[in-house]
Amino acid sequence: MLNVDEPGALNKTKTLVRHDANGFITQVILEAARPMDEISKSFAEAGIDHILYDGPVDIKEAYIDLSQDPPAVLPKPDVVISGEIRPIKADGVDALHLAVQPEKFTVYVWYDGKLVHQEDVADGKIEFAIDQAGAFRVTIVAAQPYKVGAFEVVVQ
Repeated sequence: MLNVDEPGALNKTKTLVRHDANGFITQVILEAARPMDEISKSFAEAGIDHILYDGPVDIKEAYIDLSQDPPAVLPKPDVVISGEIRPIKADGVDALHLAVQPEKFTVYVWYDGKLVHQEDVADGKIEFAIDQAGAFRVTIVAAQPYKVGAFEVVVQ
């Protein structure tokens, strides 16, 4: 049996990754009827921001770092939440005091699947106190390229 090694370039899967001006990935094309190089050329002629990447790209977990030349696919950094997340009393006084990186973000508070509070934060600080018992989900949405951060608060 004859074993012939194919050139490495033929074994690589090219992925076409469309992105916006901030590096947010808007579309990933893994397979197409035309070769990816041809599609890339058509996109370039049409002024569509994209890159060709060797291998798969997870649209939720990655972004395009446009500061590099050529642009690179990188994993999105986590929102970092510091401080103790613990159950609190439903007295409006007992509170969580948390620090978040990056400092600018929007915080959303959900109760029973409904949005009950939304606030833009510029100093990286969250204070959570409430006089209603229940389980609350808090999500933190920072600007691109960060992942969405989230945690649960039990109020007793």
